[in-house]
Amino acid sequence: MSEEEKQLIREHIKIDLEKGIEATQRKDIDVYMERLPADLVIYDESGEVISREKQREYVLRDWSIIDTTLAISTRIDSIDYLASDSVLVYTSQFWKRMMFRRDGVSLDTIITTQKHKETWKNNAQGWFGYTIEELGGTILINGIPYTE
Repeated sequence: MSEEEKQLIREHIKIDLEKGIEATQRKDIDVYMERLPADLVIYDESGEVISREKQREYVLRDWSIIDTTLAISTRIDSIDYLASDSVLVYTSQFWKRMMFRRDGVSLDTIITTQKHKETWKNNAQGWFGYTIEELGGTILINGIPYTE
């Protein structure tokens, strides 16, 4: 694969990641869903198969407790070029937001950082992220570290 081809792949993925950030900031579920491939199947940690529609439901549920996104970014740390239609993308995410407490009124400032290993594939519609593996990160609630 040429350096030019690698750079083009990186640019496609970067643009898609930026669309995801914009969709999350605006809570635009339609733009969020456009970024998911039609044949996406997610296996959660318990082994449950999550369809595209179930993913939509989960995202809307998660967004409902977020009052405001204050800052969000995703950086591409590196890309392993496996083939002309398949790459591994390592990313770092930062997300600062105001989230409702259980009372539905009070707010907490939540900051999360997370590293990901993502499998991206090229199909007839373009480059799409197919799998995400979380590699570790931090959670701060009102500046205090949270451990699960």
